[in-house]
Amino acid sequence: MENLTNQILKLSNNKQYFVLRQATYKGTTYFLGAEVTSDGENFTNNFKFLECISENGKMSVKIVTDPDIIEVLAKNIKLD
Repeated sequence: MENLTNQILKLSNNKQYFVLRQATYKGTTYFLGAEVTSDGENFTNNFKFLECISENGKMSVKIVTDPDIIEVLAKNIKLD
């Protein structure tokens, strides 16, 4: 998968997240994203881990809800 750091990803609920970091864990790509304001000009203080899902050649992302995966990602994805 190409590096999507510094790109904006749009979820199915139309929320957008600016990708701060990208990592792979157990063969799955994850992102740490900052939610983009509705006007698209700034970021909020709402940070989420996002999971990349590839189905039928199309990529989509969803918010990670598994607490075990969140814990691993939080320990290993560092913001400098």
